[in-house]
Formats: sequence, C-alpha cells, structure tokens
Amino acid sequence: MIQLILSLDYELFGNGAGDVMRDVIHPTDRLLDICDRHGAKLTIMFEVGEYWAFERYDRQLRHERGYSPYEAMKTQAVNAIERGHDVQLHLHPQWIGAVHDRGVWELRNAYWRLADLPGGLGNKDELMSITGALHAGKQTLEDMIRPVKAEYECICFRAGGFYAQPSHKVIPAMKKAGLKVDSSVVRGYRRTTPFDVDYSNVQTDNGSWWTTDTELVAEGTPGENILELPVACRMEPYWSNFKPVAFRAAMQRRRMEKASGNGNAHANASPISCIPSVGTFLRRMTAKYASQLDYCKLSCPEMLKRLKELDSPGGNPAVMIGHTKDFINDRHFDAFLAAVSRSESVRCVTMSESVWKRVNSAGASRNPQTMDAGHRA
Repeated sequence: MIQLILSLDYELFGNGAGDVMRDVIHPTDRLLDICDRHGAKLTIMFEVGEYWAFERYDRQLRHERGYSPYEAMKTQAVNAIERGHDVQLHLHPQWIGAVHDRGVWELRNAYWRLADLPGGLGNKDELMSITGALHAGKQTLEDMIRPVKAEYECICFRAGGFYAQPSHKVIPAMKKAGLKVDSSVVRGYRRTTPFDVDYSNVQTDNGSWWTTDTELVAEGTPGENILELPVACRMEPYWSNFKPVAFRAAMQRRRMEKASGNGNAHANASPISCIPSVGTFLRRMTAKYASQLDYCKLSCPEMLKRLKELDSPGGNPAVMIGHTKDFINDRHFDAFLAAVSRSESVRCVTMSESVWKRVNSAGASRNPQTMDAGHRA
C-alpha cells in the first residue's frame, strides 16, 4: 500500500516575479477541483514570506492589481481546509523584509537559504533568525486556519528551493519552533546556483526516516529529532526534460517569468532568475539529475509507472510535488487521479494524516506519559 501525498508549493517565482491571481490562485483552484472530483487530498505548502510581504503592502497592491493578493491567498487556504485538504509551511526567506517599489519586488537575495538569516539560530521572537522565521510561519498558519478548524496544527515544513542546509542549523531551529516534519530532501538533488544545496549523499535507503540532530540526510533514533519525508524522485539523464509535458511546463515558466519581469536585487546584489540559462541547460545535457515525482511535468503513464516503482511492503509515503506557476497539466493529472482512485494499492492522504501516527507513536515510545493517544491519529 502506498500513501500518496500530493504536495503543492504555493508561491510566485523565487525572485518576486509573477501575479498571484494568475500564477497561484487560478492554478490552485483547478488542482483542488480535480482532487475533489476523485476524492484525493492536496497538501498546500503555503509560502508565508511572500504572504507577509503582501499583507504589509496590501493597500498599494490593491491599487496596482485591483485585488488583494493577501486576502486571496488567505481565503483560498481556508477554503482548502474546509474542503478536507491540508495547509503546511513553506518559506523563501528572501521575502522577509522585501520592498515593493514601482510595481517590482526587491528581495533580500542574500537570504535565499534559511540558514543564512543574519540572526543565526536565534529565538522565537527574532524574525530574522532561523528559529524566529519558522516560529512566525507556523504561528501565521495556525492563526489563519484555527478559526475554521480548531484542532489544526502546523507541523510540516519545506524549505524554499529545498535550501534546508546546513541542516545542523535548521534542525535545532525546527525543534525549537515546534515543527516535527521536514520535506525538503530530494535524493540526488544538487545545485550550485544561485547557492549550494546537495542531497547526493543521503545515508539511508528508507523512503522516510527520523533524522539525526545535525543531518537531514542521515537516519537517527525515532522520535528524537525530525521526521523526513523526502520528495520522491529518481536519477535520469537531463535530456529527459525534453519529454513533451516537462518541456511545455518549462517553456511556460520561462514565458511567465519573462512577461512578469524579474524581482530587482536588494542591496545592489545581482538579479536572480529561477530558470537556468540556455547555456546552463546545454551543459547539463549529458549529466544525470534528480527527476522529481512532479505532477506538473510528467504524463499520466509516467506518473503511474513511477508510483508502481515506489510500492513497497513497508508502505512508505510517496511525496509528489508540483508548483502553482507550473500547472498546465490538467488533463494528465485528472487521468492520473482517476486511475489512483480505482487502485487498491494507493491511498491518497494529506501530509498531516501521513505523519501524525508516526510522530505520536515515536513520542509515546520515548515518554508514554506525555502521549496524547488520540491526537489526530
């Protein structure tokens, strides 16, 4: 039995480009409708950094855009919860303290990696620290959701751009902030631009694991640190990006980013594009890369084949990923979920549903007296 987790990175482009209604709200509406049609659950990884920025500039953005991005995102997240879906934490730290000037976002590019926030580990009251940013994100989502679902708790996190390294800085901050689950690791994923991230040395063959106190990629004692739910992937030649669905999604993203304009650099840093240059793309052609189980970039047959490969007696969860700004794959996603709904070997669950039993069971084995046995199990 496969526990299938459909996760959605709910965000604009990492450099500030894009329009919330076009690139976030409308694609998510379509995704939610498709999921509801087949009884599937979606976990929205809600990007709180840009949400904070939209709230801070709400009056200006209402005037410029003719609507409130802040209110639109909040309304959609609450609606998703009411429909039985999930909302968990996603954060691109470069949005913290972003400035909106003449229609362009100026982001703090030096903070693309969570661990590079100037406050270091810090505490819950320091927004510019790792602990403070995570705590504020968790609190934002709980304040948003609890009026309609009193028992809601934000326990899962995915780092923007998968930048949860150096993890010896991130794991202690997650624990101090009260986050229990990470979904930032992509086995085999490695990038050097715009900053370094390297998950090529995952030290366990398990589909999910409890981490050590310093490494997300190493397996530790159950219940002691963070439960890692990696994004499912496999290593493939880079030229596989030329498959029709993946290529169409990549071209769509390039057109949208170019049409929207890139966010200007903060503090005189160089602008950062979310799309690799043509030269970079060509240089990668002969190399292998971590091809994610991405419902925005795979055809229905490819998704079903990948899912079958992940089936195991242990029933590990399989985390799929997608991005709002990439989603033009409605037909294939609809067909995929139709097939999943007929399968007896796949169960579609939210991220919270998948992890609460494991989190509580591990907690009980360490300290049975503090276990809330019925809590969301």
